Amino acid sequence: MRGFHAESSAEARSPSGCSRLRLATPPNATFRSGPRPSPLDPRPLHGFTLVELLVVIAIIGILVALLLPAVQAARESARRASCQNNLHQIGVALQSYHAAKKVFPYGANDGDCEAKTPDRQVMAWRVLILPYMEYQPLYDQLVPLAAQSNMNSATGQNLCKYPEARPWDKSPLQQEPLSAYICPSEESPYLKQKSGTDLWFGANAAAIASYYGSAGPVATGPVDGSWGGQDVICGACVGSTNCPCISGNKPGGGQRGWYHGQNPGGPGMMDMWANKISVGKVPDGTANTLHVGETCWVARETNKSGCFSTNNWMSTWSVASTVWGINTDYVARLGLSFSEHDQYNYQTGCNFRSRHPGGAHFLYVDGHVEFLNDDISDKLFANLGDRRDGRVGDNYNGVP
Repeated sequence: MRGFHAESSAEARSPSGCSRLRLATPPNATFRSGPRPSPLDPRPLHGFTLVELLVVIAIIGILVALLLPAVQAARESARRASCQNNLHQIGVALQSYHAAKKVFPYGANDGDCEAKTPDRQVMAWRVLILPYMEYQPLYDQLVPLAAQSNMNSATGQNLCKYPEARPWDKSPLQQEPLSAYICPSEESPYLKQKSGTDLWFGANAAAIASYYGSAGPVATGPVDGSWGGQDVICGACVGSTNCPCISGNKPGGGQRGWYHGQNPGGPGMMDMWANKISVGKVPDGTANTLHVGETCWVARETNKSGCFSTNNWMSTWSVASTVWGINTDYVARLGLSFSEHDQYNYQTGCNFRSRHPGGAHFLYVDGHVEFLNDDISDKLFANLGDRRDGRVGDNYNGVP
């Protein structure tokens, strides 16, 4: 029979004497015991041990730690580029304003509501250049608000004693952030609460701005010692031994002089007086003179260095002095308590600073933008802020 063979005598015999037949199989064939596994039945898999799992987690953690700084650096680089572009657009608007009116916009027109000072006006440079930054409809809304809020000696309109009654400060436009005036590195939300509507500091709730006009190396308060003395009003230029600290006191006009506010023709491009400055009044050169620089908000309750009082975009106070350097930790330098900081913040904290590591961006009069390191010398920074001192470098000789 094909496929079968009979085994030999002893092996092929059963106990009954019958021959046993075996199926002929190939020599390499193998047999499995039990039922044949179905392809639908899952086979047992070998899993990870705890040690292997921990190793994988550790490797992932190391990769994240290596990549995170690079990601953060890329994001900060993008924010810096956007902030720089904001200043560039502000520079274009300032140049367009100058081309139309033959002068640059003034920093502020703040008469301080005191005797022998001009009538206080609420519009400052950020508002004045809105038509040149594609915000003409917004500017048109603000013009009548300003007319209703300005001090007017001729008509007897005087809202100095009752700032909460000013339509300018009551307007909901105060709470509308303008992306053109906000550096992307600024902390959100961009609508900040303050301690209350104030004569100088504006509305209680207002959208912030990240840019101040440069008033140059001017004292940020009166020289009579009534507002903290030389350390507070002259910052790094205290005593005029390191760099200039020019007072705005006007003979016979009292001892106020906030940001040169009682004396027209201050050293910077913008101060608290409605100066009419053209390119011809920048003898130090438009490429050597600061026009606008960065600032940043800080929460009042933190008692950290930064501005929490005058940096809303509709504020009438919209300038800073170069006597405080860049990113100066004035709270630590002066040892200010919470109450002292609350009193002197707009003199010490509302200066040039940023959230960028190492410095801040500045717009020059000619329209170019530079990132200045915060270790810049006090002399050089003060000289860059002065448009007419004849010093364009680090060569100031102080008067002891």
